[in-house]
Formats: sequence, structure tokens, C-alpha cells
Amino acid sequence: MNAHACTLKLLAWLQDRESASVGDIAAAGLMNSRQASDVVRYALRNGAIAKTTSGKSGRGATRYRATGASLPEQRSGTTAPCFDGLLSAWGIAQEPPQLPVVGIRVYQIADSA
Repeated sequence: MNAHACTLKLLAWLQDRESASVGDIAAAGLMNSRQASDVVRYALRNGAIAKTTSGKSGRGATRYRATGASLPEQRSGTTAPCFDGLLSAWGIAQEPPQLPVVGIRVYQIADSA
């Protein structure tokens, strides 16, 4: 599952909670802790979640809450690079030129049995 889909899953899960830590997300079985931390970073970059302060210090003290902001639309597939601009700038034909054919000779080798 990609980061966008996992973030949507996380945001739906956070709707029922005030805040959660990465450990809480992993303990709930949504995803493993590595994937949870990646998804949290993705959601933070896009403004979908925000850090909340807690009185504790140490590992697992950082908690996150949903901001209500929507994620940007997921990109659809990868597009192949297009070199048409470079080809035309360098004067390279994008379609091979049709060269005139003066004399055509066809040679066929007969099968010998």
C-alpha cells in the first residue's frame, strides 16, 4: 500500500481519537512502526496532521492529531519522459524521413531440395 492510501487509513483512524503516537498506531495494528513513521512524515508534509505537545519526554512522547486538511490528489501513474522539445531544438527529425527509392531489385534464393 502506498503512502497516500496509508495516510487516508491513518486519518480515518485518527478521527476517533484526540491524538496518537507512532507507537499507538503500530500497536493498533494499522501498520508497522517503520511504515507508521513514514506515513506520519508524509501527512505532516502535506498538513493533514500536526504535532501536539505532551508533558512526557523520551521515546513515544510525540503525539499527532488530525488537522482536518485534505491530502492533495494522488498522482496517477508515472508518465514517460518526452524528448520532443530536445529533438526539435537539435534539429533531429521525430519521424524518419521517407527517402525516394530509385531502383528496386528483389533477390530471392530458391530452396534447393
